[in-house]
Amino acid sequence: MLANRFRHIAVAFCALLFIAVVASAHATIVWELNPSDANAPVGGSSHTYTSSGFSITAYGFDNVSGIGTAHDLFYKNAAVNGGATETGLGLVNTPNNELQTGLHFIQFDFTAALAAGMFNGQLSVGSIQSGESFAIFGSNALGTLGTQVSGIFGSTFDNQFVSIPNFGQFNYYSVMAMSDDVLPVAVQADLRPVPEMNPLLPIAGVVVLVVGANTWRKRRRSA
Repeated sequence: MLANRFRHIAVAFCALLFIAVVASAHATIVWELNPSDANAPVGGSSHTYTSSGFSITAYGFDNVSGIGTAHDLFYKNAAVNGGATETGLGLVNTPNNELQTGLHFIQFDFTAALAAGMFNGQLSVGSIQSGESFAIFGSNALGTLGTQVSGIFGSTFDNQFVSIPNFGQFNYYSVMAMSDDVLPVAVQADLRPVPEMNPLLPIAGVVVLVVGANTWRKRRRSA
């Protein structure tokens, strides 16, 4: 009976240890910008995406000397063209429903994600055929394009996640075509471990060892 009791205690603490380990590992949150592979207007100039309980909001803008005027978003889903992905988030009534060089940008509001402690933000952009490219801009004001924070990404980066440099310096990050037209595909960021769980790791480990030792001694005495 006593051995069984110790065994149950050991199992409980092993479960606690497992939970602590899981909580201490960071998770990557991904927001697909056309999650249903639709090919239709979004229904407005902004849309909020929620993944694993965390949200970001995308805004479509026409670019007027770095200041945006609202432009309705469009879910694009078309066949691969020239080896480039053609499914993502664009704009209504633009050529190919995509962001045109210097004329438009899609801005992402990371305010809530950053407040949750997220880091390592990344963007994936598609429809980047040969000779086409995009760049990332950062701003702390909605609708303002702001400062270019990245280099220029060409066709080799089609549908590939690229890091947002100095992620967290700004609350808003935008994608703009630097040559021809492009199509944002997805956004992702990493979630930091739960800090209050980290101290449980050594404590749970010690308790499991002690319980295991006691159980072993009890069995030896009864043998």
